[in-house]
Amino acid sequence: MLSHMLTDRDIIVFSDDWGRHPSSCQHLIKQLLPHNRIIWVNTIGMRSPRLSLHDLTRSFQILAGWLARAPETEREPASDNLTVVSPVIVPYNHLPLVRGFNRLSVRRTLLGLMAEKGVKNPIVMTTFPCTCDYVGALGESIHIYYCVDDFVNWPDVNYRLIKEMEQNLLDHCDLVLATAEELCNTKSKPGKQPLLLSHGVDFDRFNACAGAVERPEQLRGIAKPVIGFFGALSAWLDYDLIAELATARPQWSFVFIGPADSDISRITGLTNIHLIGKVPYEQLPRYAACFDAGIIPFQVNELTRSVNPLKLLEYLSLGIPVVSSYMPDVARFSDVVSIAHSPQDFLAALDRALADDTSELRQERIEKARGNSWQAVAERFSQLVTAAENTIKDRPGCARGARA
Repeated sequence: MLSHMLTDRDIIVFSDDWGRHPSSCQHLIKQLLPHNRIIWVNTIGMRSPRLSLHDLTRSFQILAGWLARAPETEREPASDNLTVVSPVIVPYNHLPLVRGFNRLSVRRTLLGLMAEKGVKNPIVMTTFPCTCDYVGALGESIHIYYCVDDFVNWPDVNYRLIKEMEQNLLDHCDLVLATAEELCNTKSKPGKQPLLLSHGVDFDRFNACAGAVERPEQLRGIAKPVIGFFGALSAWLDYDLIAELATARPQWSFVFIGPADSDISRITGLTNIHLIGKVPYEQLPRYAACFDAGIIPFQVNELTRSVNPLKLLEYLSLGIPVVSSYMPDVARFSDVVSIAHSPQDFLAALDRALADDTSELRQERIEKARGNSWQAVAERFSQLVTAAENTIKDRPGCARGARA
């Protein structure tokens, strides 16, 4: 039923690279894609590159992309409604000349594409503070900040620059949507309160593998019980906690699925830790269905207080027990998730999860996830955008579309 879904609109989205990993913004946009025309702008991240293997590899990937095609567009084969664009953007926004060049490059590329496609008064949405320079630059009917993380507290970012950019974005955008209650609190400004738009889940994809017994080849031969995690092995994981758990239970297998983009040396020497690496998203449910318990072993700090982990509902869709470090948005699911406040708590919760799991508990977790589909999130998004646009139209002299 599409009664509340946006239809027949032009939507420009500034976010991470399309198809690189299944972000919340991509999940949301895929729900809108069949009924709207989407221009997706691959955008630089929050940090300036460093002389590290990860950053140099990523920089070469971006450069190769620019050289392999016109900087402008590539079409997603699966949908005529989606155009992916990669403007030439230099990742050193703290330099005024670079920031000015980026502003001109992005605006020139997008205005040319909009003219070619006949796009006027689009909805513009961004997930990154570094796109603050484009508010009002595209004749948009509404500019939305979809706040999915507390980027000010990300590791290795230029704190002053990101804070300034985010404040600029919060001041000038028309609607702020945040994925966690804590983000709603920290990003609020007088007269402008962010609205909660919690993450959803690709329920059918994950639930279809619930109870699967056939293991993917990479997991065959790994002893049970399997304590699993999927997602990037990033700086906000608590590697001391992981090492303590694995050391305390040498008979358990700890499986990590995903790329490493931080120093993971603390856990690489432990024989019962298995690093699988990245697997295609389409195959991920088959792997996760082999977990006897799923874990979210994040550090507890200012950044993670605002995190609403996508993997939580994906674990629950499979019915598996979940143990997590404390995060306010995870604690909302404490009726079906064990929240640990210390390594001892975490270990005891895993002991209970493995000993007490039942088919009834698994079904309870599945039902909790079922009501949080991405389609439901997209319908709420559509309602919030429509209401905000109506408010803008009612303002005296409101014509945002004329502002450029």
